[in-house]
Amino acid sequence: MIGELLAFWMFGDVSGEHNLRYHPVKLVIWTLVAIAVSAVVSAARLALFGEPRTGWAIALLPLLLPLTGALAHKPPRYVPGLTWGLAAGLVAALLLGIDMGTTLSSFWAGFTAVCAGFLVCSVVFAAITWPRPEPPEE
Repeated sequence: MIGELLAFWMFGDVSGEHNLRYHPVKLVIWTLVAIAVSAVVSAARLALFGEPRTGWAIALLPLLLPLTGALAHKPPRYVPGLTWGLAAGLVAALLLGIDMGTTLSSFWAGFTAVCAGFLVCSVVFAAITWPRPEPPEE
């Protein structure tokens, strides 16, 4: 799965069959993998350098790759999927960030809220772009 994502980014759409290989479930799984990678990088940075005051958002860069890769495949209904996904992700991140701001450190509260927002965005995008069966020809 990670190999497919990296291969797409490295080689692009050379065969024309990438649209057949895109599936919304892969997007959600890629997003979960990106969250795990970001969490490991953030935890390592916290262990080595303490809680960052600036520049902590660089650890969130892997979260952009799954959705960007999915958009590059241009699945059916990707524009409404992106619109509704971003809106739902933003609302989820804001609500979770406000709720968790008192229970965790400011870094982990923000990190968790942003990761949750990306996950909600990818789930909504996946639901809207889910492949639908073609109607039977008469």
